[in-house]
Amino acid sequence: MRKISFLTFLFLCLFASLVSAQVQNPASVDVNNLSDKQIQQIVTEMNARGLTIDQAAQMAQMQGATPLQIEQIKKRIQELNSSGTIQKEQNEPLKTQEKKDSWPKEELSKKAKIEPTKEIKKIFGFQLFNSKNLTFEPPVNIPTPQNYVLGIDDELNISIWGASRQTYLLRVENNGAVNIPDIGPVYVSGVEFAKAKELIKKRLIAIYQGMNGPNPNTYAEVSISNLRSIKVNVIGEVMVPGTYTLPSTASAFNALYLSGGPNQSGSFRNIQIIRDNQIVKTIDVYDYLINANTQGNIQLREQDIVYVPTYQKRVEATGAFKRNGLFELNEKDKLSDLIRYLGGFTDKAFKAQLSLTRITDKEKKVIDISQSIYDSFIPSNGDSIAASEVINRFENRVNISGAVFRPGTYELTEGMTLSALIKKAQGVTEDYFSSRGLIIRLQDNLTPMNLSFNVDEILKGTNDITLRREDQVIIQDIFSMREERTIQILGEVQQPGEFDFSENMTLKDLIFTAGGFTEAASESFIELARRRNHSESNEPSDQIVKLYQFNVDRQLKLDSKGDTFLLHPFDYIYVRKAPSYHEQRTVTITGEVRYPGAYSIGSKKERVSDLITRAGGLMPNAFIGGARMKRANEQAALQKEALENSTTDTLLLKAEKQIASDQLELRLSSILKNPGAAFDYVLKNGDEIIIPEISQEVRISGEIQNPIGQAFEHGKNMKYYINRSGGFNDNARKGKTFIIYSDGTTRVTRTFIGRNYPTVEPGSQIIVPQKPERSKTDNTGKWLAIASTLTTMMVAITTILR
Repeated sequence: MRKISFLTFLFLCLFASLVSAQVQNPASVDVNNLSDKQIQQIVTEMNARGLTIDQAAQMAQMQGATPLQIEQIKKRIQELNSSGTIQKEQNEPLKTQEKKDSWPKEELSKKAKIEPTKEIKKIFGFQLFNSKNLTFEPPVNIPTPQNYVLGIDDELNISIWGASRQTYLLRVENNGAVNIPDIGPVYVSGVEFAKAKELIKKRLIAIYQGMNGPNPNTYAEVSISNLRSIKVNVIGEVMVPGTYTLPSTASAFNALYLSGGPNQSGSFRNIQIIRDNQIVKTIDVYDYLINANTQGNIQLREQDIVYVPTYQKRVEATGAFKRNGLFELNEKDKLSDLIRYLGGFTDKAFKAQLSLTRITDKEKKVIDISQSIYDSFIPSNGDSIAASEVINRFENRVNISGAVFRPGTYELTEGMTLSALIKKAQGVTEDYFSSRGLIIRLQDNLTPMNLSFNVDEILKGTNDITLRREDQVIIQDIFSMREERTIQILGEVQQPGEFDFSENMTLKDLIFTAGGFTEAASESFIELARRRNHSESNEPSDQIVKLYQFNVDRQLKLDSKGDTFLLHPFDYIYVRKAPSYHEQRTVTITGEVRYPGAYSIGSKKERVSDLITRAGGLMPNAFIGGARMKRANEQAALQKEALENSTTDTLLLKAEKQIASDQLELRLSSILKNPGAAFDYVLKNGDEIIIPEISQEVRISGEIQNPIGQAFEHGKNMKYYINRSGGFNDNARKGKTFIIYSDGTTRVTRTFIGRNYPTVEPGSQIIVPQKPERSKTDNTGKWLAIASTLTTMMVAITTILR
C-alpha cells in the first residue's frame, strides 16, 4: 500500500498536481521494490504529459523525493529500456486524439448544368465559367492562407515534437474557442490564422516549458486539418441563381463558376459582393481576362451575397479582330479600349478605318470611324463594329521568271527599267534564249497584253522598257525552246535505252555510255536510223529514215567511215545479235531411265530418242505406254509476259494455267521402234519427259456408287470396271464416260446402236461425268403457248382440207 501511495505521489509530483493524503513520508519508500509494470506506468504517464525524465525528476525533487530515489528510478528506467521491457514510446509519436464522428460536414455544391445558346456563347467572358478545360472548382486540398479567418467548425491540428511529443485534433466550438486539454479554451473564431497560431503557442508554454526561452527543446506546429463549409447566395442575372455550399477558402469566382456565371443579360463588369448589407467589393471580370489581375477575386464568408446586375452597354465586334463577339463596356470606355479588349487587329486588318452600325430610335445607320479618333470615340449600347481586311493587291510588285539567276518578285521603284530588274535578279543565265523575251502587262482595265523584247538588246542598254506595276517578265532558256534531245541504243548492249544527247557525241561514246557490248553482240552489224531533218522533210519523199551500218570491235574501234561519224539528236542505234550465238538450252528427263536429270541440248536437231540414249536408255520397269512429255507454250508465255504489267489478275492467272497445262502426246513405243519419225519430237528449251514405272491399277471416279482403284485385268472393258464399282448412280451421264490413259491421251464412250466403251490399259483413269442441272424455271406458260399454237395450226389445216 505504501508503494502504491508513493507511486501515486510520484505521479502527482511529476505533474504538479495535488499531493496524495496517503503519503506521509515519501522518502521512506524503497524504489527497488517497485515492479517493472509500475515503472512502465511511470514512463507511459510521463510520455502522455510530454515530460522528459530530467523534467519529471526536477518536479519530484521539489515535492520531497530524495536524490537517491530519483537516481534509482532513472536506473530502473534505463535497465528496463536496455532490456526492451519498456515500450519505445519516447521515440514514437503519441496516440492522436480520435476525430469525433459527431462533427457533421455538409456536402459541397456541385456545378450547375448549363445548356448555353449560340448567342450567349458570343459574350466575352462566358467561357471563363463554362469551359471544359478551365474550371474554378472550390479549392479544398490547398495550404491554408495565413490571412484566413477562422470560424466555427474549423478543425485545428496541433503537433508537439522535440523533448515532448503530443498531437491534438481540436474543433472550433460554437463559443468560438478550441479547448486544449490541461490548458482550457483559446478563442480563435474571427481571428486570422497567423494570429491564432501565436495565441495557441503562447498558451502551450504553460504545460510545455521546453518551448520557452532562447534555446527551446520542444516545438509546436498548428495547422488546419479540415475546413468548415460556408453558404453563399448567388443572385441576379446568373445562369443558375441559388444558395451554394463552398469550403471556407472559396472565392467569388468559385461561386460564379458553380452558378454558371452571368447570363445573357448579366454584367461581367459590375459584379457586387455584399456582406452585412454592405458592398465590400465590386468585381470587373475583364480585369482578370485582359490583365490577369486576381485582386478582385476575394475570399467569401458565411452568408455573403454575390449579386450580378444587368449590363448597361454592350457592343458587337466582327471581322479582322483577334477576338470577335459581344463585349461589355463601361460608360467611359473609348473605342481604343474596346480594341484592347478585342486583342487588337489581326495581321491582315485594314486599320485606317472601321465601320460602325448604330441602332437609332427609328432605324439603323452606318458610321465610318477613322483611325485618328479611336482614342476619343465612345461607342453606344447596341453598336456593331466591323474591321475589314486589306485588299489582295500590290502597289509596287513586278515579277521575273525563267533564265535568270534569281527569279522571283521584286519591288518596283520609281522609273525602274527592264535592264535594272534583270540586274536585280543577278543577270541572265548562260543558257538564256537571246532573241526574244516577253512582258505580260495589265492594262488599265486589268486585261493582259504582251510586250516582246530582244534580250540581247536589253542587256546592251538599247530599246530598254520602263516597267509598270504587276509586270511579269519571262526570259526562256534555250532548252525550253526546243524539243528534249535524246538518243536511243537498242539490242545487245549492257544498258540499252534512252540517253541524253550531247554535242559531238560519237557512236563509240554512246556504246561506252551504254556499258559496252554483251557477249551475244555482232560487231560487224551495227545499224543507225536517223530522222530526216526539218529542211529535208519539206520535200515529198517515200523515205522515212536514213540508214547507216558500221563495224565496231570490242575495243570500240571503228572503221574509217564510222570514226568521224557524229550522232544527231533522235538517232536510233541497233546492235544486232551474232547469228550463231546461243545460250544453253536445258531439258529434263525423269523416272525410269538410267541417268535421270537435266541435259543441255547439243544441236537444233536433237530429238527425244537422242535424249533417251544420252540418259542411258530405259530401266526394266519403265512403263513405255505411260510416258509423258511437257512443253512450255511459247505463245502463252509471251501473253503472260505482256500481262505482267496488267491489273487484270484473272487474265494473268489463266495464262499461267495455260503454260502449266501444255502436254504433248508421247508415243514412246513408236519413237523407240522408229527414231526420227514424226512422233520423235525435236527438243526445245524447257521440255520435260517423264517415264513412269509399270502400273497395274485402274482408277475410277465420278458419278458411280463406289469410286475405287482396281487391279488391271487383261481383256476387260470399261463396263466391267464400272460394274465392279457398283455401277452408275442417278446423276451419271453414262454416254459421256471417258478414260484418261497414262500418256495423257483421252478417249470418250461412243453411242451408236448401244455404247462402245474405249479399251482399258494399265494405269488408266475412268471418269463418269455428272448430268447437267435442269432449269428450275416454271415452264407451264411455255407449254401452254406451244399447245395453243399447235391447236391453231390443226384448225387451220382442217379448214383448208374442207
